[in-house]
Amino acid sequence: MKTNTRKEFTGIFKKEFENFLEYKYALGQYKKIEGKLLYDYLALNRFLDSYKLDEIALTEEMTSAYLKTAEHLSQSTRHHYECNIRQFAKFLKSQGYENIYIQYDCAVKMPRDYIPYVFSYGEMKRIFAVLDSRNSIHDCYDSQLFYQTLIRLLYCTGLRLGEALELKIGDVDFAGNIITVNNGKGNVSRLVPFRDSMGKWLKNYNGKKAKPGDTYFFESPSGGRRSNGSISKTFRKTILPKAGISRNSVNGHSRGPCIHSLRHTFACNALDQMIKEGKDPYCALPYLSVYLGHTDIVNTEIYLRLTLERYDEVVCAGHYIYEKVLGGGDD
Repeated sequence: MKTNTRKEFTGIFKKEFENFLEYKYALGQYKKIEGKLLYDYLALNRFLDSYKLDEIALTEEMTSAYLKTAEHLSQSTRHHYECNIRQFAKFLKSQGYENIYIQYDCAVKMPRDYIPYVFSYGEMKRIFAVLDSRNSIHDCYDSQLFYQTLIRLLYCTGLRLGEALELKIGDVDFAGNIITVNNGKGNVSRLVPFRDSMGKWLKNYNGKKAKPGDTYFFESPSGGRRSNGSISKTFRKTILPKAGISRNSVNGHSRGPCIHSLRHTFACNALDQMIKEGKDPYCALPYLSVYLGHTDIVNTEIYLRLTLERYDEVVCAGHYIYEKVLGGGDD
């Protein structure tokens, strides 16, 4: 993280804001920290400084006053204000501070009019064909085996890219077929099982690539953690075109297909499979929510908003859950 930006934080919260953004940085949110997210938290820092506190505290009154400063802004911006102060409050709580109020319920919802891009079975076959071809990925930095293993891991487990790159060697239990995700998004840790077929790829990669002194499972050839951005760029600009998949926006997904779409695809396939096996969708959704590391079941509900052509059964179940169980409306 840049030294000059860290000096901009002031007051009693200075050190905690620095530590908080270091934590975000470690999760791979480089661009956000050096961009809008940094300025959002600098503004929050200035607001909290105005209270001239003698010790660190974040009360309900302070939270309400901060959110009131955004009343004139757009719905999505007000939602981000809520998310920013809630995430910082959770971080303060995790550091042992007691007088911290956390507003768990969002008063302002994000517009839920976008549909996550989900790869079809045919598209995934073409992606794997590209990864496994002789002319797959050739550059001076990353090997074909790396992309073969990583993309399969994301597709088969639903891990976020940042979570996969953050994995330490000891986080992968080959005997029990379990991955331990430590402090994922939302500070949520969880256990993620994987099948024997995925285990073979992980063992093969570890056996061929792991070096003495490595920390990360997918250690960079030059040492340390790999960059989210370079991998996302290779997936969108090299792998997808070779697989004949357009990168244009479709079906309401503003970015079009990207590497995070593998997580969408896993979630939808898993939910679809559970429903086809006869499981009650109301019971299946919480299981999927925990597996994915969501802090709120509403975050999982987005995977029920799918294209009707491919997921008729899931969408019907989703409307039932949203309207009857979650009390959905025009938010």
